Amino acid sequence: MDFPGGQLLRADELSSDERITCDAVVIGAGAGGAMAAWQLAEAGQKVLLVEEGKKWEPHELSTRQSWALRHLYAERGTSLSSGNVYLPIPRGKAVGGSTFLNSAICFRTPKTVLDRWRTGSGIDWADEARLAPLFAEVERALSVVKVSEFIAQKNGLLFKKGAEATGLEGDFISRNAPGCIGCGVCQMGCPTGGKFSTDRSLVPKVLEKGGALLSCARVTSLLVEGGAAKGLTAVGMDPYTEEKKRSIEVRAKKVFLCAGAIGTPLLLMRQNLCNGSGLLGEGLHVHPAVGVAALFDEVVDAWHGATQGYYAHMEGESAVLETFSATPDVYSVQYAAYARPIEQLRHLATCGCMVGDTSTGRVRLGAGPGRSAMSYDVNAEDLRVMKKGLLAIAKAYFAAGAKEVLSAVPGARPSKSLLELEQVLKDVGADVLGVYASHPMATCRMGADAKAAVVKPDGETHEVKDLVVADASVFPSSLGVNPQVTVATTAMVVARAQLARG
Repeated sequence: MDFPGGQLLRADELSSDERITCDAVVIGAGAGGAMAAWQLAEAGQKVLLVEEGKKWEPHELSTRQSWALRHLYAERGTSLSSGNVYLPIPRGKAVGGSTFLNSAICFRTPKTVLDRWRTGSGIDWADEARLAPLFAEVERALSVVKVSEFIAQKNGLLFKKGAEATGLEGDFISRNAPGCIGCGVCQMGCPTGGKFSTDRSLVPKVLEKGGALLSCARVTSLLVEGGAAKGLTAVGMDPYTEEKKRSIEVRAKKVFLCAGAIGTPLLLMRQNLCNGSGLLGEGLHVHPAVGVAALFDEVVDAWHGATQGYYAHMEGESAVLETFSATPDVYSVQYAAYARPIEQLRHLATCGCMVGDTSTGRVRLGAGPGRSAMSYDVNAEDLRVMKKGLLAIAKAYFAAGAKEVLSAVPGARPSKSLLELEQVLKDVGADVLGVYASHPMATCRMGADAKAAVVKPDGETHEVKDLVVADASVFPSSLGVNPQVTVATTAMVVARAQLARG
């Protein structure tokens, strides 16, 4: 096949097995892959984006959680880590990657994190002043805007009221959702197209510049010859049945691996690549989170408005308090104590504490193709921060007029005061808390020292020439904030560094 410049192709619908030649092939069309592909296409490279998931249009989506898990999430929504807690770790399988399913939250990388990467891992570009114009460029490309009071709705405004009353520093969340109408189903894809996930923001830029997208294509191997990456093999797969249809071989001068902090190490592990340091798949970081539901006299209807609209920081901690919501069917399971009568669900406001973890885990190959096996233990420090966050949220809600709060302790009765909640949480371990996790990171960490890192500061792996990694797997540590902007900015830096090398 001639290079299909400007085209969007479905691998499972190709009429025959194919061989494609290009300058660069990029695996994964999420925040990292789409940004890297755009940078390369802008520079005149023939770039092929290869994505396992389908390119979904707004009218094709369903607002049923079960449908979304089956069709939009990797491993059909069953990515799970075991350890002293069982953590669901959701990740996307669609053109757009996890940006297709997230709440569109956009934070810049904290200065403290950048300083740690620069001094601890030898990443010279990890400098706030140097990255400031790149952050701004990324935010323009993603169409980042701050949530309005109208879009935050009552769920956001009640926490804002309480945060201000208790001295928490906060603000409305900035999101790459300029067309958001507040329908509250971000985690199932955006049914209006108002969220500018990478399928709507960056992938069109790639196609406009002559790049191409091959969707519904699961990468089966990386082609490595003479110690250098030369392309990949993939199979076209029906997005509904996962039936294998066609075989594709891609030959390229450079391979960009952007399959995320779970998918990227799995691809390398299958071929025993890039593990001279012994760190491949190790050091898994996530953002463990716990939530509080507060019962108010007034109707809140938390599912009206942005899924996440307002946030606050806890001074001295690597943690963010963020409002969140879900659809009534999910609420009726999560907060069963308020589901009878079900009318009570309309009076709930919800907020969570997301922690920049010091705990770590690991990623290993799962039982079959596309399956992961993860382990992760929540340590005492992260448990302390989560409990502190729960109390800070509850304090804010009581200040805003809440009658009672329900914490992340399964089976616990609602607390009518902060003192009651303190007693509930006092001796609770991580294995009892209802902990959620998102944003896997750091499994192919970046660093100047080949003995302590998988990837060089310019993105190329220490062991395989022309194999470049540009996703959250390269982070040397946890972030403590939602990673979308950091991933895209890292990919921008890496792609430009590779272009500078010629």
